[in-house]
Amino acid sequence: MMKNLAQQKPMMESQMKKMSERLKSITVTGRAGAGMVEVTINGLNRVEKIEINDVMLAPENKSMIETLVASAFNDANDKMQQRKEEEGRKSLQELGIQL
Repeated sequence: MMKNLAQQKPMMESQMKKMSERLKSITVTGRAGAGMVEVTINGLNRVEKIEINDVMLAPENKSMIETLVASAFNDANDKMQQRKEEEGRKSLQELGIQL
């Protein structure tokens, strides 16, 4: 078994590198406030874009905007976690490992 794992190590490393590259190109968008605020992140959890509906841009909405941006980011982060798990399963399947 250990010998088999040692033989698979280069292939597993290659799959991990491919997965890392795929994650860079995957984006998800989190929404809050019925879509009034949207945050798009990539697979490395870097913010790509923040969109705030013009209706929200009144000074009295500052606190609400801050809350909604945080909520939208957390929504995007949750979605990205799901995508990463899906990509991980795909990579394992490509290696012939079934979960």
